[in-house]
Amino acid sequence: MKISGRREDKKTTAIIDRIRTDVRAYWGFAVVFVLYDIAAHVMFHAFCPSVFLFGLPCPGCGMTRAVFFFITGQFQRGMQMNPLGLLWILWAAYLVVMRYGFGKKAKGLMTAAGVIVVLMVAVYLYRMYCFFPGEPPISYTSGSLAERLIPGYRKWILGLVLMLQG
Repeated sequence: MKISGRREDKKTTAIIDRIRTDVRAYWGFAVVFVLYDIAAHVMFHAFCPSVFLFGLPCPGCGMTRAVFFFITGQFQRGMQMNPLGLLWILWAAYLVVMRYGFGKKAKGLMTAAGVIVVLMVAVYLYRMYCFFPGEPPISYTSGSLAERLIPGYRKWILGLVLMLQG
């Protein structure tokens, strides 16, 4: 019994050490990310640069909400927000299990991320063609920087998108 307990203690200690190492390595990124989030929401009431600069959704729009909905079991709402949120959850789970559970480098992680990003662009183009301007997250957001600075921008961009849709 004691041998098993010691083995478990070593595993737990190793996992905690890997977490501490990662926190030390990436804390600066986390701080910058939080500061950006606060500044973007205070100044523009949005997180996405595409939304506050141009009023248009980006391939990742709705991703945070999608991940939240998938994690909380609201699969239909997750699919509406961004169907590829499920792939990012699986990607992150693989990373966490390999890094912290097994203490190994997750092989193929960047390739998988690249494939997911390409799929995100494909899904984005499809959704923009079929559903824009529609329900969030595939909708136009008024008050963008471009709309404020360029007279007639809203009419022009919505006309351009509608023309491309045929």
